Amino acid sequence: MSLKERAVKEFQEKIDSGEEIKESILTYYECESGLSGLVGVPNGNPVPVRGVLAYTNKSLLFYGEIFTKLPVVLHIPFKEINEIKTGKQILTIFKSSLTMVVVHNDREIFSTRGNKEEFISLKTFFENATEEMFITK
Repeated sequence: MSLKERAVKEFQEKIDSGEEIKESILTYYECESGLSGLVGVPNGNPVPVRGVLAYTNKSLLFYGEIFTKLPVVLHIPFKEINEIKTGKQILTIFKSSLTMVVVHNDREIFSTRGNKEEFISLKTFFENATEEMFITK
């Protein structure tokens, strides 16, 4: 089963019967918490998790895997989202990349790890999700 198929299966378990997936995109979730105990992962540095980001008519969803064994799942209802904004992530001393930041009870960061063309698609995805979010609220 592919990553996208596993993501859709996970999403179907998380969403209500009245929800439908409107759009999805492959991207990175910059996982900042709960993974500092992994061997070889320095504390305080985000771990990029490649996965599927989607939105429904009621929520934002993410499914990715670390080492293809450890799933990372997010389900954020639109009513809990305070803001979606563009941010910056430092990759190296001389290189940074644009990110999309979802602010709710916590802060979730999605990126393309410096790929400018993919970032345009990610930004468009969030513009569409924001439109859906305002319709819902």
